[in-house]
Amino acid sequence: MHKSNKFALANILQFSLDISFLILTYFLAYFIAGKLTTLYVMVHYLWILIIFIPIWVSVMALNRMYDKTTFYYPDRVLRSIIFASLFSGLGLGTMLFFVKETSTSRLFIGVFFLLCVFIMCLERFGFGLFYRLTNTNSNSPRMIIVSSEEDTPSIFKYLRKTHIRYNIIGTVLVGGGNTTNSEFNLGNLENLGEILKSHVVDQVLFYMPNDYAGGVEKYVLLCERMGVTVNVVLNPYDLQLSHVYISMLGPLPVLTFHTVIFNPVQQAIKRTMDIVGSLVGLVFTLVAAIIIVPAIKLDSPGPIIFKQQRVGRYGRIFNIYKFRTMCIDAEDKKKALLDMNEHKNGLMFKIKEDPRITQVGAFLRKTSLDEVPQFFNVLKGDMSLVGTRPPTLDEVGQYDCEHWRRISIKPGLTGMWQVNGRSDIDDFEDVVALDTRYIDEWSVWLDVDILIKTISRVIKMKSAC
Repeated sequence: MHKSNKFALANILQFSLDISFLILTYFLAYFIAGKLTTLYVMVHYLWILIIFIPIWVSVMALNRMYDKTTFYYPDRVLRSIIFASLFSGLGLGTMLFFVKETSTSRLFIGVFFLLCVFIMCLERFGFGLFYRLTNTNSNSPRMIIVSSEEDTPSIFKYLRKTHIRYNIIGTVLVGGGNTTNSEFNLGNLENLGEILKSHVVDQVLFYMPNDYAGGVEKYVLLCERMGVTVNVVLNPYDLQLSHVYISMLGPLPVLTFHTVIFNPVQQAIKRTMDIVGSLVGLVFTLVAAIIIVPAIKLDSPGPIIFKQQRVGRYGRIFNIYKFRTMCIDAEDKKKALLDMNEHKNGLMFKIKEDPRITQVGAFLRKTSLDEVPQFFNVLKGDMSLVGTRPPTLDEVGQYDCEHWRRISIKPGLTGMWQVNGRSDIDDFEDVVALDTRYIDEWSVWLDVDILIKTISRVIKMKSAC
């Protein structure tokens, strides 16, 4: 297992709920026991939580009760809670025996133990009910299932018994299945590349017939080249870019190949950095706007903010915001300037002496101040502080499968391309190489390093476009 995937399917929400309800149980037990006997102040018994909670959650973790792929049958949940509570209670009893603690109320510990079993069962079953009622969350990862027409109902049955949240947008059939019976069928496997390009897809699950194992490899490799995460209920393939981890989908062994961050702990850290950074950036943006807004209005007619549709993760469309740096008819004039494009492959458009840029716009671009309204995009979640350059719809329309991988993560305000001399890079393949290098090498510290380098370049006004 790749080291970054150790918690790839960790149920962070369930883990947080368990700890919160254990603490709540402690307070409730103190209140009830206090009505029945005389207790010391609550802090005096705090050691109970310090010992009980780590043991309890460790036992639950060993029983895979924080793994989203576990089948959460009621009897399994009940057994795990009782066993964790008994084991934790044994730990408390051992502590009392060896330390010879005499000031701790046995009644309080007994009430706490009984309440723990009761409340944690209610919490677990309540969370399971809540999950089933809200399992159609449109914000869940969008998945396509590749299977035969006969096997598709089986994989749906397995998914419903776990805590994995997917927005299944359709199926792709193998073996010449009939694609005309239902709107849920997106097509045949032979057209997978076009299906992925025409739909927003985060993951593809291959649930293949045994006799089709040899024929699926090229489609797994296609998903890899496009940066789409793959789940396969099959044997591994000779992949060169993806990280791999093995998990269980109920009774089914599943191999997952992915080229992007797939660790909810790391994702939470990155998102926290984005929120904090964007809030700080928006404060700076408001202060800077006091000078920038009147300067733009005095320099040229038109709106203050330039809004343009860009392509985000896996083809999601969003509006990007910048301070306007060009004349209001810049898009119309672009057609007449196509021959001057320094990117000859047409996958990006850049002219060093672009006649459409206003005087104030030139200064804003040189100082990168035109980009600061994008902190709002970061706060919304359309972008990240660090990522890949957000392409336009026209650019993405010309992408090959290898280029698609660069939009397998959120675009960023800055990234590898920006801190490695963006104005000096005129080959789109070099841009793709830097973006995919960032995807392959991502870590929290890499983001911090890029942010520091970006701030340094902005101060020096170096390599701005």
